[in-house]
Amino acid sequence: MNKKQMAVNVTAQLVAFAVGLGINFKLGPFITMHFSDGAYGFYKMGTDFVGYAQILVSALNTMASRFIVIRLHRGDTENANKYFTSVLFSNIFISVLLFIPATVLILFLDKLLNIDPLILTDVQLLWGFIFANFFISIVTSVFGVATYARDRLELTAIKTIETEIIRAVILVAAFLFFRPYLWYIGFTSVICTLYMAAANRRFTKKLLPEIHIQKKYYDLKKVIELVSLGAWNSVTRLGQALLDQLDLLITNLFISGSAMDVLGFAKTVPMYITSLMGNVVGVFNPQITIAYAKGDKKELVNIIKSCNRILILILSIPIAFVTVFADKFYALWLPNKDPIQLYYLSLLTMGTLFVSMSIQVLYHVFIITKKVKVNAIVMLISGIVTTGIVFLLLNITNWGLYAIAGVSTVIGIIRNLTFTPLYAAKCLGIKWHTFYSDIGTGFLSIVLISIIGYLSRSFIVPNSWMSLILVGIVVGILAVAADFFIILKKDDRRFIINYIGNKLHKR
Repeated sequence: MNKKQMAVNVTAQLVAFAVGLGINFKLGPFITMHFSDGAYGFYKMGTDFVGYAQILVSALNTMASRFIVIRLHRGDTENANKYFTSVLFSNIFISVLLFIPATVLILFLDKLLNIDPLILTDVQLLWGFIFANFFISIVTSVFGVATYARDRLELTAIKTIETEIIRAVILVAAFLFFRPYLWYIGFTSVICTLYMAAANRRFTKKLLPEIHIQKKYYDLKKVIELVSLGAWNSVTRLGQALLDQLDLLITNLFISGSAMDVLGFAKTVPMYITSLMGNVVGVFNPQITIAYAKGDKKELVNIIKSCNRILILILSIPIAFVTVFADKFYALWLPNKDPIQLYYLSLLTMGTLFVSMSIQVLYHVFIITKKVKVNAIVMLISGIVTTGIVFLLLNITNWGLYAIAGVSTVIGIIRNLTFTPLYAAKCLGIKWHTFYSDIGTGFLSIVLISIIGYLSRSFIVPNSWMSLILVGIVVGILAVAADFFIILKKDDRRFIINYIGNKLHKR
């Protein structure tokens, strides 16, 4: 495992995440103060609808990077070109095909959702830009393989920081100098996606000079091969949508638009923690794929275990922080909302992370080993059961939002305690209990940091941004110090100390 490059990638991803997080939490209240209750929730719901469309295209794209990277590292440039070109051309065709139903959906949006007629045109334009952004992302997604294949994810992180700054500048300017509209958010996303797509195209030329987009490389057999395996990933995405993407739609249809807004805000912090988890896992995925391509099982397991430890080290802190301080955070961030309601909804939404954060990389194991069928079926069953129970509870109880937010968490915890670690171990041909120690360590870390947080509240009551940040820094330092010795191995600690020491020495 290339620990130096891994450290660079993780650092870059954390900086990118921090910049995006800071900008978004500043922009959130700034944007929502211009709209009535329920309006901003349509943006989050629009992204959910794109997620539904993503289910269809994931059959082709989920497996693309796996096949391209493995072919490149095995010196099979011919087939790497075939996979690359075939995916690109097929994505263009799919985007053209989906354009018509997307247009019909947007034109008749008021027939499907409860929308105030005063903001109907604004919401339709917003969704138009959201779907345009989706089509651009799909067509250009294959160019993102370049930094993945060469394990240079820090390049992507730098461009991500730049796009977040561009997004903030455009949105602030639009809302300050023009009449406020929701569609500004979607338009800005399109600009940022185009900027990132151009950067990925340049990275492809620089990092993968052996890749050439030519008509002769298009191979329908390659497309069929990818889709035949990737179809199960579409089933997985469908199950995931039933688990955690239908909630806003159900809230809008069965409760109210304002309740949809509340749930949307409650999901914001857990969503960013999940995004951070995905970014960190993404750093390890190239090295996991490369180790698998070389047939080095011992190295593969070592990389997976290292990823689990890094995930625990990084994610246990924000998860524990939300567990202890989310009520104070929401009171400061959204003073016109009920902070206690947001606090409990956030905990319910985030609950699965208590288990999944320390084994999230195992889902990539199913992809590289091409053992996606069983996982897809389990995810689909989980989603169907979740949706069924939610509808039942909405009809026989008055739990409302808490039922919508909590059921998927219970199902997710059960799945990640039973199926995920066991089946991943089976796919790798290792002992069944290999990954349970990581789950236990992760939970222990969250509990320990939460205790530190609750004790700190006895000395400092965080009723202002300054006091909340101060408490967060103190708890964060103590948490890192504790986790540094509890979670990391001796070699990990030595590497981090040497890495930081070398950086300071150079400066």
